[in-house]
This record gives sequence, structure tokens and C-alpha cells, in this order.
Amino acid sequence: MKRKLFVALFAIIFVLSGISASDWGFFVDGLDQHPEFVGGFPPTYLSGGVRYKGLNLIPEDTTTIQLRVGGGYIERKFWKDYTSGADNLDMDPLTYDIGVFEWGAAFSQGFLDSPAGDKDFITLTLGYEGRYEKALDGYGARRDVASRLSHNALKINDNNVYNDIKGDSQYLGTNFTFTFKLDGMHDDIETNDGYLLAFDTDWSPLALNSALDGFGDYYQFTLNAVGAKTLYQYKTGDTHWISITLIDRVRLNWLDGDYVPGYVQKLGSLGRLVRGYTNYTYGSNFTVVNNLEFRFAGPALGVKGLYPRINIFFDMGYGCGNFYNSSEKMNSFIASTGAQIEISIFDFIDIGVELAYLIGGVNYAKPDSDFSFGFTFFLDY
Repeated sequence: MKRKLFVALFAIIFVLSGISASDWGFFVDGLDQHPEFVGGFPPTYLSGGVRYKGLNLIPEDTTTIQLRVGGGYIERKFWKDYTSGADNLDMDPLTYDIGVFEWGAAFSQGFLDSPAGDKDFITLTLGYEGRYEKALDGYGARRDVASRLSHNALKINDNNVYNDIKGDSQYLGTNFTFTFKLDGMHDDIETNDGYLLAFDTDWSPLALNSALDGFGDYYQFTLNAVGAKTLYQYKTGDTHWISITLIDRVRLNWLDGDYVPGYVQKLGSLGRLVRGYTNYTYGSNFTVVNNLEFRFAGPALGVKGLYPRINIFFDMGYGCGNFYNSSEKMNSFIASTGAQIEISIFDFIDIGVELAYLIGGVNYAKPDSDFSFGFTFFLDY
């Protein structure tokens, strides 16, 4: 039975990879786990969709229309002062589960030829995203009474720390995005050489985010710069055996607004971007992060496109300004080093484990340990 499932999985992957080579293609752009569901390994949230590249509005340049849907069941946990909004390790974390459904559409137009191969050098993208969330009381018997009472109290109070779970704990959100990207990266899965530069804006106005009791109002600017260089590769003919690639990513982020929802706090926080720390922690208006790693890619696992990979990383991040939805100030530097052991599947998903040693900060989920262990599904940089 297991062998049949294994064969079926690879058959699906081959079919999807073949479809992606035509004008139509499928993609997966998000996975998440509930940490108390089977140890946090199986995904409980999935996001993906379909893209079409057959319009050709500009000859020799790519026009893309993309539709996306996602949904699932996830956990959010905040170590915040309930009134000030500042991180507070000494407080019982507010813990609640989220049922989420989201959808979106995007239009992209490419310009000019990339120096890194058969693709566009410049891509402009306009997007729309919508989401519905329902906050629930905690899953499992391990939820303590303090967390549940805090959640119930927050549903009726007037502070803005958890604005998206007020009242009946439902949130209907809308936001608009714009991306400018320069792609000079040669990526053949085994090695990476070149650079990527992307500037993203995200705007979510209150008028379109207050239909239910929960609400949001924020804007965000993000600059991502990635550079890569293959230091060593050994091949015999067309067979790849091993490669070592140096990759460095710098991310600058400004996130502000009167009401920053929980899902946005996760994406912008240092705790999310510096490996080994806890999501939703070390979040402030301005953050800058550097992710440096050496990637060791081994030989294909019987099929070209499946590679074992070891990433040795060193991350560091600095944040300042106000905590989200707060007038309290933050000024923090955190760093980590460690390794990820993964299997890369067609550069589509990276499944593995991660061990990190924390420097200068605390993993709020396990404050008594300088080490952190978890599962990986995607390379974020």
C-alpha cells in the first residue's frame, strides 16, 4: 500500500511539472502547521492556484494572470501585554485557533530579457487579496484557563492590540499589492548564480476591512535583495554529484497602520524571519534582516529534480520603532546559526528539519533553551 502511494505521489508531480511547461501551470505558495496536531508535522493549511501565460500582450515578454485560493486550520500565539501591545515573556500567551479561507488574483507583465536566461528581467505585478477568518478557542486539553479567559475578554474590550478578533471574532479582509522585480538569477536547482531584487507594497484600507466586528488598517513596504554564487560543483557528463552555493538575502521592511491584523504581524516580525525564533514575536514598524547560508546539494535521488540539501545558515535581524498596534517602543537585535536538512522536490517544495542555536534573543515558546528544532517546507530566500 505504501509503495502504491509513493508511486502515485511521483505520478502527480510529473503531471504537474508537464502542465507547468505549457501556458497553464499550477503552483503552491503556502503551507502551515498546527503545532499541537501530530507534533506540528502535517500541514493543516494549504495555499495555491493556477496561472496562465498565453496572452502575450507584448511580443517576447511574458504576461501572466494568476488565481489563488487557500485555507485551513492554524494556531496563533502571542506573548503580548494585553493593553500596551509590547512583547512580554512573563505573561501567559494568548493562544487561539484560526479557521481561515483566502482568495486572490494577480496580473503580471514582464519587460526586457534577463541576463540569466530565457525569462524577463523586469516584472510588474498588481494583485488583490481577500480573506475570511474565524477565531476559535484553543484546540486540545493543553489550553490553560488563563489563555481562554484572555481570549474571551479580548472579544469585548476596547483595546487595539488584537483588533481582528474583536466582537464575534470574525474578520473579513481586503488588501492590494504591487511588486517591482528584477530577476538576474540563474537557478537550476543544483546551483544558483546572480541576483534578485524585489520591491513590494501592501495596502489594506479600513473601509474595506471593517465589514465584521474584527477590522484592519495597515500599509507595508518591503525590499528584498538576494545574491548567489556557486562556489563548487562536481559533475560527470550530465550527472550532478555535489555543489556548494553561497546565498545571501537582505530584507528591509516597514509595516505600520492603526490596526495591523495577526496574520500580517506574523509575516513582518523578526521572530518569523530569523530562523529558530517564534512567530509573532519581535515585531515592530521597521525591521532589517540578513540571512546568509551555504547550500550543499547532493546527487539526484533517482529522478532529476529531487535532491538532498543541507543548508548551513547564519541569520541576524534588527527591529526598531513601535510594536504593532502599540505606542510602546522596541529596539532589538537577534541572531541565530544552525542547519537545515531537506529534500528539494523540483525546487517546488523543500521538506526537512531545522536545528538552530539562538544568539541574543529568546525563543518565546521555549525560553529556557538556546536551541530550537522544527520542520521546514519552503525556502523563503
